[in-house]
Amino acid sequence: MTHRWVRRPTPGRPRFYTGYFAAVMATGIVSSALLLHGRAAASDLLLMIASFLYVALWGAYVKRTVRDPRGMWRDMTNPATTFGFFTIVAGSNVLAVRFLLAHWIGVALGLGAVGIVIWVLLFYTVMTVLITGRAVRLTDVNGGWLIAVVAEQSIATYLAALIDLMPSHTTVLFLAATTFWAMGLMFYVIFVGLIMDRLFFREMTSGELEPPYWINMGATAITVLASSRLLEVHVQDPALLTLHPFLQGITLMLWAWGSWWIPLLVILGLWKYGRGHERVRYQPAQWSIVFPLGMYATATTTMAHLPGFRPLHVVGSGFLWIAVATWVLVAGLAAGHLIGRRPGVAPPSVIHRAPP
Repeated sequence: MTHRWVRRPTPGRPRFYTGYFAAVMATGIVSSALLLHGRAAASDLLLMIASFLYVALWGAYVKRTVRDPRGMWRDMTNPATTFGFFTIVAGSNVLAVRFLLAHWIGVALGLGAVGIVIWVLLFYTVMTVLITGRAVRLTDVNGGWLIAVVAEQSIATYLAALIDLMPSHTTVLFLAATTFWAMGLMFYVIFVGLIMDRLFFREMTSGELEPPYWINMGATAITVLASSRLLEVHVQDPALLTLHPFLQGITLMLWAWGSWWIPLLVILGLWKYGRGHERVRYQPAQWSIVFPLGMYATATTTMAHLPGFRPLHVVGSGFLWIAVATWVLVAGLAAGHLIGRRPGVAPPSVIHRAPP
């Protein structure tokens, strides 16, 4: 038998990760959580880091689009990777809300506009591709799908935050924010059903259990944050006032569901690195662990401002420091990864023998 020799990348060779903006999401929300707890200096430092990451990552995405448009389109049309692009939307809006808290209104409005426009372009492109493209396999479904939900809820949170800036438009902004909140809630119900099917009824290896599964909890947390901020808004329209009991019930239900996920995700992480014997090393997807923890701290603290939920403030305070510690850990891994790289040296590759 004759063989041909083909050159293939070494397994594990770095490739373009569509969800890089999760680093902005994670850093931005931890910054907001610190500000809510009166840690202004640390919050401002993380805001500067998040802003730098936002600009740098836009440069990386544009560069990749120009150099490899086919590769970018391939990632856009791949059900397993396409939802990572929604981190651009969520990152823009999380940063916009943080700038609103800092009273940088012009920057916040610009970031919010970018987030909404990118959401429109992405959402209808991705949905059209999923419907008209090849049949989606269940193995394509992962926690990253819920980033689409996070993106919609980030818009709802941003619009709710604008109400303080534009009180004369309270009714319109409240209705728009509630619409995005409800849309995100519906997609969460649909997507989490598919994810639970993947987890419960298909064999799962430790390698397949990637950090984006933490977004199972993160998507509920940002939904709780959006509804909590809507419940803080004083609306006069009778029709909108009737939404308050519904928002309160869903807020408590989703907070409880998200809280249930946390111990399970920790146990699954121990299983992944214990039984799977995987080495702890930096992956861009690890920011998808930091973001849910920071969002849970922020959402719980905001929820605790509402009547009846005040005892939850201590939970939000505790998870703030868990989120900060996790951010420091992932940032340290990322710094070690960058320092360990040798610029200008091509990654190694090996020769594989392939049949004709």
